[in-house]
Amino acid sequence: MIRPAGGDADSNPAAAGGRSRARRFISAAVGATLTVASLMLTGVVPAHAATTVHTYAPTGVGGTTTTSPDVVSTKYQVQAAGTSVDAVQYTANGHNFDIARFASSSRTPTITVTLPSTTISTVNVYPARYYPSSSITVSSDKHTLTFQMSAAANLNEAIVMVNGDSTNAAGQPYLAVVNDPLEDTSQRPDTTSAADGSGVNLQTGVLNFQEFAAQYLAAHPNSAAQTAPAATTSSVAGQTVDGTAIPAGQQTAAGSLVSASSVNVRYPNVRVMSADDDTYALQAALQTIEANPTALNTLYFPNGTYVWSGLLVNGLDGSTLKGGKLKIYTDEGALLKNRVQAYMEAFEPAIGIIDSSNIEIDGRGVFDGNGVANYNASSSGDLHDAYRSQHQGGVMVMHSSNITFNDTYERNAKQWNFETHSAHSVTFNNIKALTPYRQPWVDGTDFASGQDITANKVFTLGNDDAFASGHYNPSNGFTPIASGVWNNFQLGTSSANVQGYVNAVAAYDTVTAQLGFNANQWDNEDSKNISVSNTLNWSVAAGNAIRLGYQTNGYRLTNYTFDNFNSLSATAGGITVMNSPNTYPRIQSLVVKNSSIDTSRFTTGGLSVNGGNGTTQTITADQQAKNGFAPNPDGSGTTYTYTKTPIGTVNLDNVWFSKQNTSNTMTGVTNATLNNLHVAGQLVEYTSQQLPLTTSGIGTLTTTYTDANGQTQNVKAGAPTNGDTWVGAWSGDQTANNSSDLMLITRNSGVGLMGEQYTTGSGDGKLSYLQFPLSILTKSPSQATLHLTYVGHRYSSVPSTDTDQLLVQPVTDTTCTGGGTSCPISTMTWQNRPSFTATSSSVARSATFTLGSTLIPEGGGTHQSNAIDGRDITVDITSFVQSAYAASQSTLLLAVGDAGATNHELRFVSSEGATGAVKLTNGNADMAPAITITP
Repeated sequence: MIRPAGGDADSNPAAAGGRSRARRFISAAVGATLTVASLMLTGVVPAHAATTVHTYAPTGVGGTTTTSPDVVSTKYQVQAAGTSVDAVQYTANGHNFDIARFASSSRTPTITVTLPSTTISTVNVYPARYYPSSSITVSSDKHTLTFQMSAAANLNEAIVMVNGDSTNAAGQPYLAVVNDPLEDTSQRPDTTSAADGSGVNLQTGVLNFQEFAAQYLAAHPNSAAQTAPAATTSSVAGQTVDGTAIPAGQQTAAGSLVSASSVNVRYPNVRVMSADDDTYALQAALQTIEANPTALNTLYFPNGTYVWSGLLVNGLDGSTLKGGKLKIYTDEGALLKNRVQAYMEAFEPAIGIIDSSNIEIDGRGVFDGNGVANYNASSSGDLHDAYRSQHQGGVMVMHSSNITFNDTYERNAKQWNFETHSAHSVTFNNIKALTPYRQPWVDGTDFASGQDITANKVFTLGNDDAFASGHYNPSNGFTPIASGVWNNFQLGTSSANVQGYVNAVAAYDTVTAQLGFNANQWDNEDSKNISVSNTLNWSVAAGNAIRLGYQTNGYRLTNYTFDNFNSLSATAGGITVMNSPNTYPRIQSLVVKNSSIDTSRFTTGGLSVNGGNGTTQTITADQQAKNGFAPNPDGSGTTYTYTKTPIGTVNLDNVWFSKQNTSNTMTGVTNATLNNLHVAGQLVEYTSQQLPLTTSGIGTLTTTYTDANGQTQNVKAGAPTNGDTWVGAWSGDQTANNSSDLMLITRNSGVGLMGEQYTTGSGDGKLSYLQFPLSILTKSPSQATLHLTYVGHRYSSVPSTDTDQLLVQPVTDTTCTGGGTSCPISTMTWQNRPSFTATSSSVARSATFTLGSTLIPEGGGTHQSNAIDGRDITVDITSFVQSAYAASQSTLLLAVGDAGATNHELRFVSSEGATGAVKLTNGNADMAPAITITP
């Protein structure tokens, strides 16, 4: 028989505001501007494979709701594999994004985006690592772009920025494309309605909340159930707080029910609930499931709109139910939206799993935290500074275990999007956090504390850290002894507001009673085994990509792994492991691999890792008793110390940084490995390409890369060219700039030692110019060597056994053949190039080499698919580099020619040919022109 949960639901559910008192910042992922001039212009959309595209039902429509609150984009028209998909405007606080979401059978559908009112001049698709310019086409009328979602990215999402990029807001609203896999039908419950219309089907085990809530509210209207808090004796009565004595017997004020439209409502006043508020109905539904454990195990939300204080599950053990698990399923058109919370200090996250276990949340309904309205203190909501309210976010898992989220959509969070606190064995699969607003403290994922936490396929839009952990005690700003609370009520002064203070303490006590633990107990254990993979994260204005170890309160962080973590638009830092302001984090292992960090907006660096230095840290008895610091291991609660130990392992493997920012640091690490880093789109093979890194207290630091043969090599001291070109004396070449060519060419015209003196006539001389940075030098080198990769020569009539050698001379681009004082590589031509005279004593020479049998056709251009000889031709340029260093030159510009016969036209791999967006087919990064240095 059904034992319904009647009218005994809590008539005054607490719900809190709040947030971490600490300011935080965000993160982001690589970007490369694609101009329309460089696009393949075409009006033809690629043919589509047999792809099933499922368009989602309108959000919130169902039951008694006939109109969705979502507004279709006026900027973008989107097709996935030929099927039209609505893009929805996200405009609650600014208009940063439109979002097109759908499900399909393909991980690589062709996406077509038409902008009827916008002329496309640039396009960026992110993560840019997976979407080079060659992967995007633009129609000839410049109103439609097309790309195929990347299989290599292993992501369900991509971000499109038209006429803007990750460094600016010019292209806003940007477009987010969400391509979910088709839903696993095994997750969907049997939705057969109960014959009696109660919503409770004992045969299927499913409670249909829409039907249940309608009957429950008819029998238990909110207008009768809701009452205001009564006056009670304060928990701080008789105490002295910050110099102010709280009278013995001091009572909180009696509460009142106030209009739902009231602004800045403080406890004990409570906003009046609307007639359709499902808050009490939800608790009754959960109690009904618990009361029938052998028959019920599923809470089901059909399409429609639900307004409430959030999905709060507190103290429920799903293992006691049929099948050993509580399942919560939301249909794709369900909108589960938070009301404006009961009062300023109330605790009402979009989803709160508290002190519970064995719960699975499935389905693609949308949980809407209504964060902008809740915290719009000028017109609809409440103030939410730390001293006024407790932290609350979008999805919160607290003191719970064995919790799984599959396909969960959360948007418009009040604070952090997805978070854990002292949680165990939590799995997040294919989750989305859509809060692209400039609101404080909106992290993407913030696993403040927890053990065995796994997140795979994560997409977040927020305004702070993409990922954070070790941010312990996020609500300590509202504890009764917090200094902000004292200051707010002027305790310790003659104007102390005692009544206001005890009311605030009562609000805090109410949330503590609701949760079963106080704010200092939210995060009360070490964190370990946290894994995050296959993510794309964007932030409006602040934060870091990955941030570990802030406000750890003496707890440890162990074993953090990030794989294919892609962060876009951060402004504060990339990978940041912090020296905590209160206790030094003790971190055992950090691994980041196959990831990309957009450093384009950083003012400093993309890497800041700070471990312990062997000194001691003190945790006082007072901190343990009052502030939630890690307890003395012996259980005594007395003051103790621990050692600030170095981080055991830091491993960055195949991590991409979009820009070579300055001021990167690494301190206090036992073993650090930097392997296959990419900076500004280039594999780091030379020290000049690395992130400038200041180190101290490092046991072992290994910097390596994988060469073209798959062998691990140490990063070489030196630098690849940061600009190269060739210029030609033939009449058709004289005005051409060839700095984007895939090869460098030399041919001695015979006029001058290198052919550099040729001016007029029928000559076909060619010279190459290469520029190198010298910022890597901290002292004059003992040796410096130029490396060029030989491709081949032009004429089949020239024997392969013919020999030649390269001639090299330093030059300046401020004395030019055209008579001017500026002829940089980017604009250099034969007519306006560095003017110089080569002599036997002024040039450096390579060893003699044979021309070989690899033939390259006439002329410039790409010759993209040609074979490459591959020999490394070297020239000792030690004296040139030493002289440049002595003269404090920041760069070295070299002219390169050959000494051979006039029919020896030689080719070498250019920087574009080695690593460019459209490189030589047989080229690789190892072939780029470079200099190596011996200190």
